[in-house]
Amino acid sequence: MIATVTLNPSLDLNIEVDELRIDDVTRMHSSKLDPGGKGINVSRVINILGGPTVAYGFIAGREGGQLSLFLAEEGILNSFIAVEGRTRINVIITERKKGTQTRINAEGPRVEIEDLEKLRERITRLGGGICAVSFMVFAGSLPPGLPKTTYRDLIEEVKELGIKVVLDTDGEPLKQGVKAKPFMLKPNTYELQRLIDKEIKTESDVLEAATHLIDYGIEVVAVTRGGKSAFLVTKDFVYRCDPPKIKVVSSVGSGDAFLGAFLLALYRGSGYLEAFRWGIAAGAATALVPGTGLMKKEDFEELLNEVKIERIQ
Repeated sequence: MIATVTLNPSLDLNIEVDELRIDDVTRMHSSKLDPGGKGINVSRVINILGGPTVAYGFIAGREGGQLSLFLAEEGILNSFIAVEGRTRINVIITERKKGTQTRINAEGPRVEIEDLEKLRERITRLGGGICAVSFMVFAGSLPPGLPKTTYRDLIEEVKELGIKVVLDTDGEPLKQGVKAKPFMLKPNTYELQRLIDKEIKTESDVLEAATHLIDYGIEVVAVTRGGKSAFLVTKDFVYRCDPPKIKVVSSVGSGDAFLGAFLLALYRGSGYLEAFRWGIAAGAATALVPGTGLMKKEDFEELLNEVKIERIQ
C-alpha cells in the first residue's frame, strides 16, 4: 500500500462569507470541517480513487480524536501516536464577492523526541506490515519540538527497508530532507525557490532547478505551478503539461491531490506519463471543490481525458 506520514495534521475549518467585515459582524453562509494536513490529503485522494493507504502521524486531544474518526468514517486506515495538547484547527475564510481565500494556520501541539521515537518504531516495524508498503510520503510542516533534521533522519531509515520515499514539505525541513535523497520531491514554485535560495521567474528556471536536484540524486521531481504548466523531470526525460482550463473554486489541496493520484498510478503499474496525467487531473478536479474539500471521482475521470502532455526533453 501507500503510507503517508503527517507529523502536524489538522482539522480544516472552511467558512464562506459574502465579505469579511473588519471590526464588524460578518455572517457566514456555510461552514465545513475536514481532516487536513498534506499527507492526510494524499491518503484521502488515494482512498477516493480506490487505492490502499494508511495514514501515520501525531494527534492530540479531542480534535485529534475527531481527525482519526473522520478518516475511519472514510474507510482510511490510520495509526496515530497520541501526544499532549490539541491537534490544530486551521481556518480558511472564503469571500464570495472578492473570490479570495484567507488562510489562518495554527502552530500545532508540541511533540517530544520520545513521541517521535514511538512513531519511528511504528513505521519501521516489519511485523506491523510495513513490508507491504511500496511508497511512503512524508509531508507537511514540522510540529513544535522536533528538529529541522527530522525528515532527513526518518527518510534515511525508511529507505533501508526498500521503500520508495516521497517528500513534500517546505523551508529548512525540505533542505535537510533533500540530503537523504528521497525517491521523489513535489514542490510548487515557491517551495522550489526557497529550496534553492533563488527566484524562479521562467520555465527555464524551473527546469534548471529540477535538473540540479536530479543530478544530486533525486529520481523524480514534479513541480506544480497552480494554473501554469507543470513539469515532471527524471534523468531520462522531461514532461510538460498545461492543466485543463477550469474555473478554480479553491486551490486548497490541489498539490496533495496531484501527489496522491500520481503515486497510485505508479503503484498500479502505470508509467510516469500516465501517472503525470492522473496527477494533473486530480489537482484540477480538487480545484473545482469549494474550501478544503477534495476531488470528486467523476470530475477526475472527466478531466483525465482533457490532459495533454508533451515531452520536451
